[in-house]
Amino acid sequence: MVRLYESPGRAGAGHLGPGFPVCRAEVTDLLERRLHEGDLAFRLRPFQILTRSLRPE
Repeated sequence: MVRLYESPGRAGAGHLGPGFPVCRAEVTDLLERRLHEGDLAFRLRPFQILTRSLRPE
């Protein structure tokens, strides 16, 4: 699980670069319930909290 928080109050974007091969990245809610499939790229709104579940190969 990876939790990202955009604290400066500006929209932003990025890409996760884990040190292991990932077969699936899922977007989850704060209770870690799966919402939908995703990838390692992400966009954040101001003050957004984003949770990703990374599944290793």
